[in-house]
Amino acid sequence: MPELPEVETIRRYLNRTVLEQTITGISGSAPTIDQEHLPLLAGSVIRTTARHGKYLFVDLDPGSSLVFHFGMTGDLLLVAGDDPDPPYTRAVVSFADGSRLAFTDSRRFGRLGWVPDREAFVGERRLGPDALTVSRERFRSLVEGSHQRVKMFLLDQHRIAGIGNIYADEVLFQAGIRPLSSLHDIDSPRLSLLAAAIPHVLRTAVDLAADFDYYPDTWIIPRRSPDERCPCCGDPVSRVMVAGRYAYFCPFCQE
Repeated sequence: MPELPEVETIRRYLNRTVLEQTITGISGSAPTIDQEHLPLLAGSVIRTTARHGKYLFVDLDPGSSLVFHFGMTGDLLLVAGDDPDPPYTRAVVSFADGSRLAFTDSRRFGRLGWVPDREAFVGERRLGPDALTVSRERFRSLVEGSHQRVKMFLLDQHRIAGIGNIYADEVLFQAGIRPLSSLHDIDSPRLSLLAAAIPHVLRTAVDLAADFDYYPDTWIIPRRSPDERCPCCGDPVSRVMVAGRYAYFCPFCQE
């Protein structure tokens, strides 16, 4: 599932490829696209992009934004006029120069919509602060008094927006915290490590274009498998079910 680093990588790709493009049409089928508003956007110009958590916004002139959520397998690819659509294309944004932006999604959970005000959209969905920019003070206020399991806290988009299953495992590994630990039982120094690990892991992943092949050898992400070993101590990696998904961790390195 695309998480914050993957979505931020897509956002930067759009900044390199589609800014100042004029939209001539948007096609696709429900439920992938908003069929009420998107066909009315012909003539709009793409001015900039933004992101909050796992949501990607493409700001248009005059006003309003396209909003993408990539579900489990969504991606965007700019296609030249004569080239065929890539496999699993579910929606297409066509441009005046003949190129088009293909929204691919093999699992069909992705969505493309329209919003008049992206800040209002974030508020209406009660999304927490963006995980890449949340301050340590805000983080402290979010965890204060909570008895929630730490991994469930990291996955809760109403608390902090953008972290999913994979990067939650890495954040906890870097902070030395087991996924089923209660926030109430984690001491202050360890919470400080957790607060620092969130932006460190996400920024590193973004800088590496969310390409697992280039992630540091000291990360657990490339070893999220029951037959793998911890990159730091060499002990077998363990897994436990959290909120219906497996969490991978090192029992020796994570307390």
